Amino acid sequence: MLKSQKGITLTSLVIYMIIFGLIIGVMTTISTFFYTGIGEVVDTPKYLAEFNKFSMFFVADIKNYNSATVTENTIQFEDGPTYKYDGAYIYRNNVPICKYIMNCTFTAKTYNVNTTTKNLINVDMQVGKNENKSITKNVDFTLRYW
Repeated sequence: MLKSQKGITLTSLVIYMIIFGLIIGVMTTISTFFYTGIGEVVDTPKYLAEFNKFSMFFVADIKNYNSATVTENTIQFEDGPTYKYDGAYIYRNNVPICKYIMNCTFTAKTYNVNTTTKNLINVDMQVGKNENKSITKNVDFTLRYW
């Protein structure tokens, strides 16, 4: 009579619960890593947009002037605009054009091609709110040389 009865034993129930608990634990761990990674990626476009805003203004100005006075945190174009890094902002003629700037240095350089000397301005910028969620851009811009 007992052989014909179908059901689940206490031992198999405990085994099912252990397997179910392990599956839930693995899924929780994977989900945590996924959402942590996504959180770091979500802010990146915002910071790239800040660098693009700076580049938009700076490229328009750098192609119009052939000389500039460059210090570590200031660029003064001859008879033109001034760019200044101060705090978390970059200013163009005292108007903030980009924010979330963690670090920014300007450096003047020269580059010789055959008989032509080109004046470069190197911009080394770190944009973000903290070290883990930031982007770094190091770009050489060429002043007008013709």
